[in-house]
Amino acid sequence: MKSKGTKEKDDQFQLDEEVLKISRISLSVFFTFITFGIFAPTEELGLYDPTWIRLLHSCSTLTVIILTFFSKRVRKNIQGILLVFFYTISAHSLLLLYWNSLSIGYLVGMILVITCIGVSFVEKRWLIHYLSFVVSFGILVGIYAEKPQVDLSLYLSAILTPAIVSYLTLNVRLGSVEKLRESQKQLAIFHDRISYDLELASETQNNLVTKKWPKTKGFVCHSLFQSFDQVGGDAISYVERPDGKFVFYFADVAGHGIASAMVSAMSVLAFKIHALEQSEPASCLRSMHLDLKNLVNTNHISACVVYFSPDDKKISFSYAGHPPMLLLKASGKIEVLEGSGTLIVSLLDPKLKNYQRTLESGDKVLLYSDGIVEVFDDSGEILGEDSIIEDLKNQISELPAVSSSGEIILKGIFDKVLRYSKGRQSDDMSLFLLEIE
Repeated sequence: MKSKGTKEKDDQFQLDEEVLKISRISLSVFFTFITFGIFAPTEELGLYDPTWIRLLHSCSTLTVIILTFFSKRVRKNIQGILLVFFYTISAHSLLLLYWNSLSIGYLVGMILVITCIGVSFVEKRWLIHYLSFVVSFGILVGIYAEKPQVDLSLYLSAILTPAIVSYLTLNVRLGSVEKLRESQKQLAIFHDRISYDLELASETQNNLVTKKWPKTKGFVCHSLFQSFDQVGGDAISYVERPDGKFVFYFADVAGHGIASAMVSAMSVLAFKIHALEQSEPASCLRSMHLDLKNLVNTNHISACVVYFSPDDKKISFSYAGHPPMLLLKASGKIEVLEGSGTLIVSLLDPKLKNYQRTLESGDKVLLYSDGIVEVFDDSGEILGEDSIIEDLKNQISELPAVSSSGEIILKGIFDKVLRYSKGRQSDDMSLFLLEIE
């Protein structure tokens, strides 16, 4: 979550960027006007305007424009630089107006300068100070200029009108800036609230994916999880029944984010209830479907429920649209524990069946989510189940002790997936391994 200082820094950064863009536009307008003025036939017109001063103004303006792209110090102090710039140009323009008897060309330049400052500043006190200076000395110039080329009333209106327009323009801009600041403030509050909710959802997600498994003689469990977003829809959980059986739940909720995490949490709660009530995995899944179908309308669930009896090493399992489990035999052979079943919490009633298998010491049962096999390489080729099975065969042949191989297997699969996809994910990645001792 962002600190108050960081948020204020971000807000200021956005406002400074806007001011910098406008400042560059104003400087570019000045540069164009002054550059054209270099070629004006001042001597032929009887005007006093030394060429070297115009060249100096033109070069200094161009230099400041260039420095705004390369110098952090100039960008940081652009308002102060512009203030000095405006004062310098205005003082020069007023002197030229006085020396050249209110020449219309210099009056146009003065009007341009006064108008541009209203769109260049975000500090009202600077603008008021500048306008007071320009208007006061502009009136004095108009009064004391000898043989003025412009009527005094027209001259004064030419000075006062852009000053008023400039002031009103700044007020409008300040109102927009204030609205922008308020919008940014509300957006920051909203962002903080969402970030806090995501942190809570992430904590909930971590609780949905069991990492601490029961230390019971006869078997060992391992799990690995990485969400696609900050929170995901995968769930791995278990229940120990009064009859000594352990029931494992492995699920993948459609979609990503908080909505999927909420549905995932609801499914885990339903599982923990019905795994104790129902004696068969298909009945457990069906009961979960009946509980959730009226509460969840958008996120269907693919799942697998496994009932395991440590005493006789038998598993009873049922699929609800989930990829089949893999049986890693102690001999190194890998079998696909095939079966069929449709999604739960969908519009249609699920078709679910029970399947059974007796395991042996050293066997391992692997469950994985779609995010493990449905990743793509740079050419768009999908990894697929066959590639995972081939990699598992290579792993099993190189494993040391069977009793300590579970975590190695899961990490090996996960590393394989990340190498294949160059670290790109398209879904949550979940793995669960039941290892028979």
